[in-house]
Amino acid sequence: MEEPPLAGAPRPRDPLLFLALALALGALGSTLADMRHAGGLDFYQFWVVAQVAGRPDVADIYDYDTRARLGAEYIRRAEADEESERRRVIAPHWPVLEPTATPLFYAAFRPLALCGFERALLAFALAGLAAAAAGLLLLARLLGLRAALGLLVLAFVGYAFQPLKSDVRVGNVNQLQLGLVALYAWLSSRPERSRPQVAAGALLGLLVLFKPNLAPLVPLLGACWFWRRRRAKLVRQGAGLAAGLAVAAAATLLVFGSLGVWPRWLDYLNGLPPAKIPLGYGNVGLGRILFEAVGEDLSPLLAAVALAAALFCLWRSRLRGPAEAGAVPAAVEDVSALAAGILVYLLSAPIVWTHYLLLVLPAVLLLLRPGPGRERPALAVAALLAVAIDPWADAFGVADLQHQALVVTLGLLVLFVLVCREMAGWPALSPPGAEARMPAGGAP
Repeated sequence: MEEPPLAGAPRPRDPLLFLALALALGALGSTLADMRHAGGLDFYQFWVVAQVAGRPDVADIYDYDTRARLGAEYIRRAEADEESERRRVIAPHWPVLEPTATPLFYAAFRPLALCGFERALLAFALAGLAAAAAGLLLLARLLGLRAALGLLVLAFVGYAFQPLKSDVRVGNVNQLQLGLVALYAWLSSRPERSRPQVAAGALLGLLVLFKPNLAPLVPLLGACWFWRRRRAKLVRQGAGLAAGLAVAAAATLLVFGSLGVWPRWLDYLNGLPPAKIPLGYGNVGLGRILFEAVGEDLSPLLAAVALAAALFCLWRSRLRGPAEAGAVPAAVEDVSALAAGILVYLLSAPIVWTHYLLLVLPAVLLLLRPGPGRERPALAVAALLAVAIDPWADAFGVADLQHQALVVTLGLLVLFVLVCREMAGWPALSPPGAEARMPAGGAP
């Protein structure tokens, strides 16, 4: 019989670790090379709006005439910019600015707006890639995945994941969101009565106001903590959420000079027609597929059904016996609710650009972690391949965007069902005072 290793003795190294590390570094290098050719179409508009926000001659950034005037002004400025050919190419694509993002979003971009376009784009791209890589590896560690597996997922994302390539190409913020969601999960995994819980709540509030595609996270996390009897956590993160709202209000006042920009932003969004972004433009959302099939915007109904399904699965875990209480770490609870909220949005939003799909990675990592259910990792990998687009689209020559959208939707549905089943299968907590306790931190 083989003797166990002595306490303090070095653990045997994972034979896949060095190979996985080499592949991950190569993937990051490949993505860095892609940045040299990125157009930055979305980033250009973020950069411009952040510059003009609060300017004396810009009373209402959402007024059409103002947006057209600013678009023409910055086209002229781009033509006079001797340092950035990229800016001269991109500017004509925005003859009329379309500031669909929140006021906090543009306030956050204000520091980059103080730099020239090329320098700002480079800093933003590097920060985004670093955030995505660090966030993915942090989530993998929180969920108890082997280091080699986390690095292999990172390598796959860098080499063959179209959502990342799309985010790099247009200069959007999904990489930053992934990193910040991981940071939130880490803060939230700290002891329930600790100060990091307040910081986590503040970060959550800022994330939602920065980009509301994360709004479904709030009711799902709150329901999770309530039904899993994490009341101290609920209170502290609620206080942090209020602090985050206050910080967002202060940032808006500092940049725009008024909080009235928020209702004007909502009015602007409500005025956008549901048919604005068709499948042919790269909108791969289920809401868009159904709109083109039946002629009706079913996004609100999809959101209600998906959110209700996720909430029901969280509630159902209360009905199970507490015999296995302690088997679900708090980090797994939080990432499950995060993943479910993200998938609620992706399955119901009227507009789902390809780069939005980068946010499915928390769900994939959750389903790859060690645990019961042999089919779960295999299905998670299949769903990841479906959402990645590149592997199967290139292999089978699938260029039709409608067909791509259907395969992506199937992958999203598989992930959503698996995450919901994960939550519904949690054992109930032991009654108060019982000896069995759920660990408050990450994976054991």
